[in-house]
Amino acid sequence: QVRAAAGDADGARALLDATGDGPAPALASARLLLRAGDARAAERTLPDWAGPGAADWPLPVRLGAGLLDAVLAGGSGDARRAGRALEEVLALAEPDGYRRVFTRTDPGVRDLLAAHLDSGTAYWATVSELVRGADAQPVTGPADGAARGLDEPLTERELTILRYLQSILSNVEIAAELSLSVNTVKTHVRNIYRKLDATRRRDAVRRARELRLI
Repeated sequence: QVRAAAGDADGARALLDATGDGPAPALASARLLLRAGDARAAERTLPDWAGPGAADWPLPVRLGAGLLDAVLAGGSGDARRAGRALEEVLALAEPDGYRRVFTRTDPGVRDLLAAHLDSGTAYWATVSELVRGADAQPVTGPADGAARGLDEPLTERELTILRYLQSILSNVEIAAELSLSVNTVKTHVRNIYRKLDATRRRDAVRRARELRLI
């Protein structure tokens, strides 16, 4: 991986060839092929992480293969398969609290996770956390919003509600989650729309992602 990141694809391939067979080298080979721009070869090389034999793999390898499968599916335009793969990977990762495999992984995973919030997931809180964790520059507070191009920064409460706007929860459900009144939530939402120059939820979420606020 280090050699590939440094642009030494031949050196990375030589090391893999000397490593032998197994799911971990196969996963590394698939990543190397995708990095080289050959998604079809990467998909052929990717080990069967969802098959019965994969239950005996080290869990990080299985999770990594599942995430790469989702990236490949998303790259080919198969959003449904990408979503199914992500949901299965999340189900595997949740019991042991795996997070790093999502935040230090293949390019494109953050965007897939963000899209997964919109399409619906049984792991909404986890995915929301992972989307924030995958950012190279996470939000640290209201002043950060000003640094990212907002004329008027979002407050801490508005940032919290903004993250909920990624979900399918209604204002009533968000109010219940945060122990706030519905009117209070509506007021915060209006302020969020105004500050992000948006007229509806989807536009606000899109703008916030562009600014790396979520």
